[in-house]
Amino acid sequence: MMKTKRVRNILLVLDSAQPFHRAVMSGVGAFVRGSELDWRLSISKRLPEDLSGMDGLITDAETPGLELVLPRISALPGVFIASAASAGLAAAEPRVCADNAAMIGLAIAHLRENGVQYLAGFSLLRYQDMPWARERLEAFRAQAGANPRLREAVSPPDGSTASVQDLDWVRALPTRTGVVAVNDSAARELLQLCEQAGRQVPRDIAIVGIDNDPLVAALSPLPISSVTQPAEEIGRKAAELLRRRLQRPLEAPAGLAIAPQGVQLAATSSKASTLVSGALEFIDAQLGRCIKAQQVADFMGVSRATLERSFLTQLGVTVHDELLRRRIAQAKSMLARRELSTSEIARHCGFRTQQYMHVVFKREIGLSPAEFALHAPQAGEAPE
Repeated sequence: MMKTKRVRNILLVLDSAQPFHRAVMSGVGAFVRGSELDWRLSISKRLPEDLSGMDGLITDAETPGLELVLPRISALPGVFIASAASAGLAAAEPRVCADNAAMIGLAIAHLRENGVQYLAGFSLLRYQDMPWARERLEAFRAQAGANPRLREAVSPPDGSTASVQDLDWVRALPTRTGVVAVNDSAARELLQLCEQAGRQVPRDIAIVGIDNDPLVAALSPLPISSVTQPAEEIGRKAAELLRRRLQRPLEAPAGLAIAPQGVQLAATSSKASTLVSGALEFIDAQLGRCIKAQQVADFMGVSRATLERSFLTQLGVTVHDELLRRRIAQAKSMLARRELSTSEIARHCGFRTQQYMHVVFKREIGLSPAEFALHAPQAGEAPE
């Protein structure tokens, strides 16, 4: 009589609302299917009170309060995932995490390949106690070479009332600086600071984020170049490690750091072709003349369709969107200096009328030009 394999009940204590956890679950599932394991996977956002009948579990080492329930799960073979090697539990616990140093190294290499002359690191004060942010900043300091510029910004998420110190830091960055942001959210806020400071991305400042977060990408004013977090591979390796623990329960637990998958190229760091870079130079020179996409194409000697394809491929935006973005960025910088009237700024930035600039500001940033000028700090002015 043929002996049937015992089905293993495996619990994934992960939150399907989190993109990172969803990708980890996908990796676990891929490993289970590829290895033809007799595992019955269950998913729970929180650790259940009753773990009877469970043969193993995979959970996040950074789950709040996890240390309080460790005694209940200590007898159950488990593997922990984490955002950093230093995160959460004691080093003796079996864990799989992202290799933060390797992700920083990949970001720096990408920026150098794209011709930057200077390097800077960018984080946010709200991340200062998070292990993954600390590891990434430490790796940047170790790999960036001499005199890297670092900033942990205090800007709020919407970037509407950036501090003077944050804006001054961005204004002081030399042209052709490459900035590694600790994650995509920090990269997005840096983009907003660059707009307010009148710095062009990627011509003046190139930016690379980390995590390749689709939600942040959808909310960003420009598509963000980003190092892809190896979340699915973390899931696969966690499942592989759990299988080993089930097969060899007396073996000492292991720890793995998973290398990143690559850089997702986008508008904030990729090299522009001669066509696109020439078009951007023409746009900057003629911004105050209310030029339109067709005039840019005519100047470059190509059809509008050809120019649009190049902009979408290399910058991820249409020519019209880039024109509008640059007009808004220039207007923000001029409004913050408070040297000209709103009508003069509208004329200098290529808006047809002051009323049209008002409509664009309300639609794009949720503030009128006057409201933006009221909240925007001037250079050298102390924030409230």
